Amino acid sequence: MNIFVTWTLLFIAAEALITAVQFLLRKKNFKPAIRAALIIAKLLLAIAFAALPMAGPVQLRPVQPFMIALYAALFADALADTVYSAIIAIGKKERKFLFYKAMSLVFGILFFVYGTVNMQTVLPNYHTYKSEKIKTEHKIIFAADIHVGSAQELSTLEKEVNAMLSEKPECIILGGDIVDDYTEKQEMEETFRLFGNCGVPVYYLYGNHDRQKHAEYAHGLQFTAEELEKTIKDSGVIVLKDEYIALASDLLLLGREDISEGGERLKAAELKNPAPEKYLIVADHQPFEFKDNLVTGADLQFSGHTHAGQLFPLRALYSVIGYAYGDFYEGDAVMNVSAGACGWRVPFRTEKHCYYEVITLQPENTQNIVGE
Repeated sequence: MNIFVTWTLLFIAAEALITAVQFLLRKKNFKPAIRAALIIAKLLLAIAFAALPMAGPVQLRPVQPFMIALYAALFADALADTVYSAIIAIGKKERKFLFYKAMSLVFGILFFVYGTVNMQTVLPNYHTYKSEKIKTEHKIIFAADIHVGSAQELSTLEKEVNAMLSEKPECIILGGDIVDDYTEKQEMEETFRLFGNCGVPVYYLYGNHDRQKHAEYAHGLQFTAEELEKTIKDSGVIVLKDEYIALASDLLLLGREDISEGGERLKAAELKNPAPEKYLIVADHQPFEFKDNLVTGADLQFSGHTHAGQLFPLRALYSVIGYAYGDFYEGDAVMNVSAGACGWRVPFRTEKHCYYEVITLQPENTQNIVGE
């Protein structure tokens, strides 16, 4: 079923459930303190229903879309309840249940529309980095976390690829989770056909979802890891698994195997840099081994995986425990954690916009170019 139709039905079901519970309580006149406690409880539940799908055990995956729908409905309802409580406090008079519920539905629809449109609106995010190792200006695009068929349709990806190419990059680096457990084989093949026809070199590193390791919790295995890699390579896209490749005479790329592969991923100390005099870009789907990767002499690391939280306020929570979004520095090295060009599981996003990163690399003595 179309991902938007499925998502809409789930949201309607979540709204219906919340309405049914509230209907049973409609005749109770709660004191302000109790009403405030209920609002806080709704917000905490909403955050729980946001966090569990993103970081919970894989066994939850069949019910994760409904949990996210409950997050959206509860968050909007808590906002409506806050406004409703303020109206009661000012007017010193209880309003009818239908008045409150109508307000809740309006907020819910607005939240639903914003989050759904936000997930399908993919924007360029511009960055400029300088180094004495860079001898001439380079422009590179990094795109991660597209999750084709799970949260983004091919029609959106087609526009996204055309927009990337309009930037006239020297190459495109695909930073993992381009497809996932919910991608059908035809969608996977079409995705890499699009990238294979870009007319510039395209490099690919795996994420933790691409190889459909948990397809049993989705629609069953749609393609094997071997079929995926063959399709990628046959399209002309270059797969990097703990491998170096020269992008230019002054530029080197190390594409890491994903950390989820365990023993299949080499330790950074085992990856001897073949050209320390060149500016080294490390592309690693997950950002958690930034400090370990510095042993390679990395100047710049690209990562994704976090989706900048995807669901508000998870970005703030992720920031407490690690790298969530943006630039992070260790000495002279910097890691850019992308918000991702889409998200995961449902076409709904209430944190940062969806971005692909447009990276300009310049010699140290070049005049500043303003970027995000």
